[in-house]
Amino acid sequence: MLTAPLLLACLFAQDRPARPVDTFQPNPTWKALGKALWFDPQSRELIMRARVCLRSGALEHFLCGSNTKEHESILATDAPAYQIHAGLLLTGAEVGHPVRFRPKFEPPAGTPIRIEIEWVEEGKPRKADAREWVRDEKAKTTLKVDWVFAGSEFYEDRETKKQLYAAAEGDLITVANFTSAILDVPLASSDSDADRLFVANTEKVPPEGTYVTLRLKALSSPRAKR
Repeated sequence: MLTAPLLLACLFAQDRPARPVDTFQPNPTWKALGKALWFDPQSRELIMRARVCLRSGALEHFLCGSNTKEHESILATDAPAYQIHAGLLLTGAEVGHPVRFRPKFEPPAGTPIRIEIEWVEEGKPRKADAREWVRDEKAKTTLKVDWVFAGSEFYEDRETKKQLYAAAEGDLITVANFTSAILDVPLASSDSDADRLFVANTEKVPPEGTYVTLRLKALSSPRAKR
């Protein structure tokens, strides 16, 4: 017999639209790293599948884990955080450090990462630099810096005493500084509503639910050929 709470849960589940099935077929030459994640040994790129979950509004993230920070992130992925970290190492990227707030502010550092996005819209293949999807509200331009491989951090669970990877909570690619971010912007960027810098560049972002392919490639320097 269904209890009242269980009945309500079932009703809400029926109202929630089902997520479209991703029919993407990876290149057979890619090395599978985990769910929605591959490494292309020929181009030395990390390949990731994600879907558009937000097209307008203030941002803290560019990419988050599925069912985590989707109300403030353009994309969400099923790829596990620690496997994304491992995949970036395969590209030749080197870990720097997350943002530091004490004893003085230090922006995130690490190998710059180029991110290209591919998707199909209205039956036509599309491609974009990921930075074009993020708009700096104060400068009135799209994002001009590359994300860097900050690498997140480990912390000890108070109850189990196990070491946990902070990015597993959803902070994968951010535009606001988080010590837990794998990739972050190498500048001061607050998550405070009053000081938030970045918003989704709506006119460039495809419809919500669109599946996209991310190609992440390590750059030797911020000015390396893109």
